[in-house]
Amino acid sequence: MAWKNDLGRWGEDCAAEYMEQHGWYIRHRNWQKKHHELDLVCIDENSTILLFIEVKTRASEIWGAPDEAIDLEKKNNTIRAARAYISDFHLQHLEIRYDTISVIGTPETGYEIKYKENAFDVESQYEYYNTWNRKKKTQKRFWNVGVWKKNP
Repeated sequence: MAWKNDLGRWGEDCAAEYMEQHGWYIRHRNWQKKHHELDLVCIDENSTILLFIEVKTRASEIWGAPDEAIDLEKKNNTIRAARAYISDFHLQHLEIRYDTISVIGTPETGYEIKYKENAFDVESQYEYYNTWNRKKKTQKRFWNVGVWKKNP
């Protein structure tokens, strides 16, 4: 298997550990249906909030932050996959949230996690690339950014 795939799998392991340490339960990892995939699906201890988390891992930020690779198409695919998941498991009664986790580092060097709540929502499906100013205001209002570091 390619180093890139190993790094991505390791990053998802780190993200799952992070979510569990912060009180979330992992319902599924790498859930797939047809050509859609969800990296992490988590639920809170009260079973009221369902999280769909897109995980991006990079060895460093030399080419930009990992979450910058989550473009409009990826967001739309995640939303479509989440709709299929909700339908398959009859979870329409839960509050839904789309978050991202960026893992920066390697197993050898340690890593840093950047977690963004409400990183995108269903409305993002209708946004266009030329709406940067409106999108920027939305991010400031809704994003709760947390940073977590762990060294080997």
